[in-house]
Amino acid sequence: MKHYLAFIAASMLTFSAFLSQSATAQTVSAEEAQQIVDYHNTVRKEVGAPPVEWSPELAAFAQEWANYIAANGCAMQHRPSSGKWAQKYGENVFWGAGKAYTVIDAGKMWYSEKKFWKGGKLNGKNWSKSGHYTQMVWSQTTKIGLGKAVCKNGATIIVANYDPRGNMMGEKPY
Repeated sequence: MKHYLAFIAASMLTFSAFLSQSATAQTVSAEEAQQIVDYHNTVRKEVGAPPVEWSPELAAFAQEWANYIAANGCAMQHRPSSGKWAQKYGENVFWGAGKAYTVIDAGKMWYSEKKFWKGGKLNGKNWSKSGHYTQMVWSQTTKIGLGKAVCKNGATIIVANYDPRGNMMGEKPY
């Protein structure tokens, strides 16, 4: 009986963990991954940047952060620079509410910052309004991965990670 109760308790913990994850986890499908890679490559081609490819490792890293945001208040935020959740890659974050958002919706939002990019080297002034766009077209970036989660309030979080990271102050994106 003792072993039976321990088994039930362990099963309930596992099921509870599953429910908690499934409430937020929304992995990016293979179709969505191809769509966002194609979208990035179209945007990158406009400025002569080489194409990027999908990285399952970056996608897992991005999914981890999207799940964290969704499970912890759903406030749009980038990974911190240090600690357990430290950022290792370039990152774009999207937050949207009121409907179901796709990875392409996120990509289009980041791309919309192109109108603020006037060229030249990145600095604190020009980066603040166009940093999502310049990360998308950063010419040294070769791999991307995205994660997606839905918050309890229905908002969608989409996180993109880029390797190598871009947006280096004093450098040109392409």
